[in-house]
Amino acid sequence: MRRRKNAAEGFPADPWGAHLPRGWGGFWLKVARSFPGGWPWSRFALLARRLARRGMAGPVDTRVWGQRLRLFPDRSVSESRILFLPRSWDRAERRLLGEWALSPGFTFVDVGANVGGYTFWVASRMAAFGRVVAVEPNPLVARQLRYNVRVNGASERIRVVEAAVGAARGTGALTVGMRNSGENRLLSDTADSGGATVPVSVMTLADVVGEAGIDRIDCLKVDVEGREAEVIQPYLRSVPRAAWPKHLIVELKRDSGDGDRRGAGDRGAGHVGGPDRHPGDPNPTALEEWITGRGYVRVLRTKLNGLFRLAPVGEPSAGPDDPADKTDRADKTDRADIALQADGG
Repeated sequence: MRRRKNAAEGFPADPWGAHLPRGWGGFWLKVARSFPGGWPWSRFALLARRLARRGMAGPVDTRVWGQRLRLFPDRSVSESRILFLPRSWDRAERRLLGEWALSPGFTFVDVGANVGGYTFWVASRMAAFGRVVAVEPNPLVARQLRYNVRVNGASERIRVVEAAVGAARGTGALTVGMRNSGENRLLSDTADSGGATVPVSVMTLADVVGEAGIDRIDCLKVDVEGREAEVIQPYLRSVPRAAWPKHLIVELKRDSGDGDRRGAGDRGAGHVGGPDRHPGDPNPTALEEWITGRGYVRVLRTKLNGLFRLAPVGEPSAGPDDPADKTDRADKTDRADIALQADGG
């Protein structure tokens, strides 16, 4: 196992605006962003993105959703999508989250924040006195996230926590995605990735909430590359129901192994070893059943994520065919998202 040292040293911290897109790259970036979100416009936007990337490398300073961001489209799939296709990127999830964020004092906890796509979307939408806690274990990405918070003057509203979140507090080893900085994964005690790793602090979600000094979670987003159960289950078991998040956004990536169901049991979720998941990962179907079994109602299911709201005691959970349960379809036009302004840098 190779360990990467001083991972945070590779981020350029010169003033925002030093890497604005220019030339043909900047031109095609504006073209890519000019299309509405969703099918079929995303096909034209993808073609423009391909042309833009020929003249664009390294850091790019830009504005997305009214926020100043420094992004690396050649290093991260998410950053590329946020830069070139901000109207299409997770648009169904953002539409609902944007509605939730309008409530006064909205508190959002973003576990697996990456460069802050969800964090800055919420920051652009939330009303006065809203707060975000963004948790990211990769030192280089966390440094980038702190930089973007600082250049937006958002340090009082957005707290960055550089740590992994797991079932118990301690230390761990994080695999580092060499081609995609968003694909980082906390190793189990006995696992050996065979690739580059960095040592990281590990906190429980209860630790994160307690140290941030927040007394409520209006929405919790968890995207930790297959270890979502280790974040969610210990927290819901350890705090009273009144402290549970009102809404959840959980990565429940579908793959061919998802059909291998096993009982959730007391540990939480079944395990699969499909080609797109690591052996021992929780089965997304079983984790979803565990969540709905605790009183959450699924309100949206996309290819990647499940979105849930905490139902009042006594209200039944929605099943897959419940009319209140929405699915994301590529040909469905999101009028609210089309109206969003995604101005270039």
